[in-house]
Amino acid sequence: MGYLDELKKQSQVIRSEQERQQSEESQESAVVRELQPAMKVIHGYLKEAIEVLNVVQPEVPVGYEVKGLGSLNNLRQENYTLSIDNHDIIKQLAVRFECLQPHADVRVVSVKGRNEFVAQREYLWRNNFQFKEKFTMDGGSLYVEPKVIVRLEFSPDVKQRKIRLEIRNLLEVGTTTRWIDRKDVTRDKLDEITGLILRKSRDLNSLSTGQMTDEMRQRIKEGLRKEQEVRRRHEVQLAAKRAAEEQARTEDKLVSRLRRNIGTLVKRK
Repeated sequence: MGYLDELKKQSQVIRSEQERQQSEESQESAVVRELQPAMKVIHGYLKEAIEVLNVVQPEVPVGYEVKGLGSLNNLRQENYTLSIDNHDIIKQLAVRFECLQPHADVRVVSVKGRNEFVAQREYLWRNNFQFKEKFTMDGGSLYVEPKVIVRLEFSPDVKQRKIRLEIRNLLEVGTTTRWIDRKDVTRDKLDEITGLILRKSRDLNSLSTGQMTDEMRQRIKEGLRKEQEVRRRHEVQLAAKRAAEEQARTEDKLVSRLRRNIGTLVKRK
């Protein structure tokens, strides 16, 4: 085989590889576009849900078992945020919130053995815990914030042709994945996710294999309604208290003015 023939052969291999890559990229782009309506429905729903959660601030009882730390109980769930990579073609959107103990002391985890220390540090890092570390000759100590960061990330899965939902630290420490058919991206299905966030449900399997029952959905709505009613009554009571205080201040001013007027009249006589 001559030099030119060898070069032609190499050229054909390169072209075949380029065509294969272009074909894969074209297929991926087609699937991403196919899933865009569902991704935008998810974004619209979650944007509204996050706004409502930050206003209502429902009291959600939260507790976790954390390797090395033990139990983290009586955590407060707050600071809900929604992030999106691109509003035109959405490839990633994520809900994030925190479960924490306000003003709680840092937890200290002392680990003996270098390998054990590295394993504990890797566990905390992998699950998004915030900590500082101090090495010793035979292990070390980890100073861990008593806070669990929860994240739900949605993205188009090209191979599955579905919406991929990666759930981190929601019901327990760790990461799990579910897939949602685009035809199942309905308000009812998204209500299931809200139910999980509010800890009204613990059934992750229902996201990909089943439907939330009417009874479960009603409990979620009833819980939100009660939270809103409690907050509304509190706001009404607070407004009434402020109005009463303002009325009292006004009356005090009138009495003071009347006394000054009476004093002035007495002096003139």
